[in-house]
Amino acid sequence: MRKTLLALAFSALAAACTLVHAQSDRAEKMRERFDARFTKADANGDGKLSKDEAKAMPRVAKNFDAIDTDHDGFVTKAEIGAAMAQARKGSGAAAGSGNP
Repeated sequence: MRKTLLALAFSALAAACTLVHAQSDRAEKMRERFDARFTKADANGDGKLSKDEAKAMPRVAKNFDAIDTDHDGFVTKAEIGAAMAQARKGSGAAAGSGNP
């Protein structure tokens, strides 16, 4: 009985590790896609998006003023990330669905 419980516990642990790894891989792929989209939208390569550049990322463009927390007329990856995190918390924040 003890061996069976131990085997079951190890199986559960292995399954949990696999799930965590899969979620980590998914998050990394999402980050890579976001970075690629941001880089493509950032036409002048200055590391930030103007309102015009943000048009390449419709959800960012739609919520530009709310995402631009320092009101400098540009949004950065950090500002978009903060808006996404706030949206994930369910606050109905700037990023809408959580995928700018």
